[in-house]
Amino acid sequence: MKGSRLYIDQFKVFRDLAETGSFSVAAEQNYITQSAVSQQIAFIERLFNKQLIIRGKGKFSLTQEGQIFLNGCTEILKTYQSTLDQIQQDVGEIPQTINLETVYSLGFYHLPPLVKSFMNRHKKIHLHIKYNRSDSIYTNVLQGVCDFGFVAYPWEHPLVNITYGMNEELVFVCSPDDRLSQLKNIDLKDLNNKDFIAFIKEIPTRNTIYGFLKRKNVTVNIKQEFDNIETLKRSVELGIGFSILPKNTILQEVKNKSLISIPLNEGAYFRTTGIITRKDRPLSKATKKVIQWFTDERS
Repeated sequence: MKGSRLYIDQFKVFRDLAETGSFSVAAEQNYITQSAVSQQIAFIERLFNKQLIIRGKGKFSLTQEGQIFLNGCTEILKTYQSTLDQIQQDVGEIPQTINLETVYSLGFYHLPPLVKSFMNRHKKIHLHIKYNRSDSIYTNVLQGVCDFGFVAYPWEHPLVNITYGMNEELVFVCSPDDRLSQLKNIDLKDLNNKDFIAFIKEIPTRNTIYGFLKRKNVTVNIKQEFDNIETLKRSVELGIGFSILPKNTILQEVKNKSLISIPLNEGAYFRTTGIITRKDRPLSKATKKVIQWFTDERS
């Protein structure tokens, strides 16, 4: 293969494929087709006359030569990114795409103004956003599927760094037809044995709400469970039960008077938010800037 050469994009494709074990995911991350990923890997293997990947019947692994090549790709990409950061006079000078994943409630209600203001400031940086559950976001950050994740109640993990963001106030929410809707403030004990609309158990916000209800010896009747806040709010609007939700996620419904929001008497309860990144994966200057923008209270 005289005259053949490798390009930086091919190193990244191989690294992404090796980390995810998926041709389709690697293709999506690099904005190419799955066929193009296969062709690039085949080209690299022909170039070195070595098999780098073992694939077939749902199995994926690297050969010894493949692991050596992956180590080299990782170092090359790290040096390349470091060099770019050093020569750039300003963030956003070179067109880049930052892949991020967020839980639904933060993505729909907290991020939009921040995304708009950031992209107005840095027009060459494209933010590619996906919505997911917290547990899936952790998995995808660890596997390198996304550059960072935005979650509620981030939990410690040996391979994850957490940058904490704003705290969101939690409030009691019910239908205007609920008898509790007439109260100015509400005690948690008033909720004992009442019908409750909850997030599914895999969502950390549910566990936190259950925690402070349990500490007050309050038991609620779970009527329905949902994995996203939009469907949950519709159920509360129908009067099926009450819920406890981040205040900023129900502002429009309160304005339209389809939901009633009431502060909790015991004092404000808050939902912690944070951005997670993989510890051993270097962040580009642009990614660091996005994270700073999203977690700066002045934004």
